Amino acid sequence: MNGEKLLVVRDLKKHFLPKKKFLETSPAPIRAVDGISFTLHEGETLALVGESGCGKSTAARTLLRLIEPTSGQVIFCGTDLSGLKETEMRHLRKEMQIIFQDPYSAVNPARHIGHILQEPFEIHGFRDKKENAEKAKQLLEQVGLPLDHFNRYPHELSGGQLQRVGIARAIALKPKLIVADEPVSALDVSIQAQVINLLLDLKEKLDISYLFISHDLGVVEYFCDRVAVMYLGKIVEIADSEQIYNSPQHPYTIALLDAIPRLESGRTKSKAPIKGDIPNPANPPKGCAFHSRCPIKEKQCEEKIPALKEVAPGHHAACFLKH
Repeated sequence: MNGEKLLVVRDLKKHFLPKKKFLETSPAPIRAVDGISFTLHEGETLALVGESGCGKSTAARTLLRLIEPTSGQVIFCGTDLSGLKETEMRHLRKEMQIIFQDPYSAVNPARHIGHILQEPFEIHGFRDKKENAEKAKQLLEQVGLPLDHFNRYPHELSGGQLQRVGIARAIALKPKLIVADEPVSALDVSIQAQVINLLLDLKEKLDISYLFISHDLGVVEYFCDRVAVMYLGKIVEIADSEQIYNSPQHPYTIALLDAIPRLESGRTKSKAPIKGDIPNPANPPKGCAFHSRCPIKEKQCEEKIPALKEVAPGHHAACFLKH
């Protein structure tokens, strides 16, 4: 990428301790995020993809410090977030915003849309109510909603309209980074393309970088510059979108791509698709975490953990058989 480094994540981990059951010894931690590293550049859209339960949404919330990391480093615009106090983080949050999956649960149902869009300005010390209201109306226009929505309540809007409100709130303070956590998965298919095109349009107009969380590789192919594939809390492959879709290296990535419904496909589907469910993150398999489901595993895969290594320029994969 040509842009400067905006976000650098180094060996980020988030382990949860489950509640101790009666007469149980100390339970094993749930390794939701288990040492991921990546870089996001200015003007770039990077996708974190994988099955439900792979840790991608937890990773997004952890790097924003909406939940505290167990260990690791998150560096945003040259600042290490781990050492910041809450007041310092609040100031930096103007530059880092999030769009949630469920637009209904992300807003206060008792406040009308105008109030919801003025909240970011009020929280960050903008005291001129008249000016804040005017900015909120401008945000409505930016996301393609009519001004009469200003005095409506969330229950009066469709899911697609309310997600546009969520996007408007996210761009209110002109952030450099937006984490989009499954922003279209709760919407009708007919609306998804409209919202994705809106996000692309805002990226160009406002010079936004996105970390895009998704399990829908069809959407990711259209929207993202690079793709990081997560499995059981780890990144198993990361590369430019073109490399991922045309020349996937990790067997898990291949299986995800095979699962995309296509009328026509230039790729031949694998003859040995993966089976079973993602393992328990509190008790991951020894060796490569994917070996219990891998159609091409070898003995070494059951004994050693493969490192994420470069298999082609800019293309990294964690697989012994691709090194």
